[in-house]
Amino acid sequence: MPADQLRVLVDADMSSHGLVTILENAGHEVVAAGLRDDLKQLADDILFSYAQAERRLFVTHNTHDFPDILVAWAAAGRSHHGCILSHTATNAFAEMKRRFETWFVHFPTMNDWIDRAVYL
Repeated sequence: MPADQLRVLVDADMSSHGLVTILENAGHEVVAAGLRDDLKQLADDILFSYAQAERRLFVTHNTHDFPDILVAWAAAGRSHHGCILSHTATNAFAEMKRRFETWFVHFPTMNDWIDRAVYL
């Protein structure tokens, strides 16, 4: 894996071919939960655990539940591979692309994302 390639898991609530294409064109290795039968019905905490087992940065539009999941992980002393919480409309591809590029310039490697959570 190239040093600047991120491994990303996109939550089912944001899974689209358009977003996957944006991330892959930026050089990242992407799994979209909503486009995989084995992942799209998993509960939030289980899908987040799966992302961690796969050493993936997790991207979600679920800003209601994931702050609590992140707090629970921190309280348990568990490390994670990063989380991006998006308030951006799921069909606003140009805006998402711009915002992802901004974050990925500041934090270009998987190690930069350890225990980091940001808003898109």
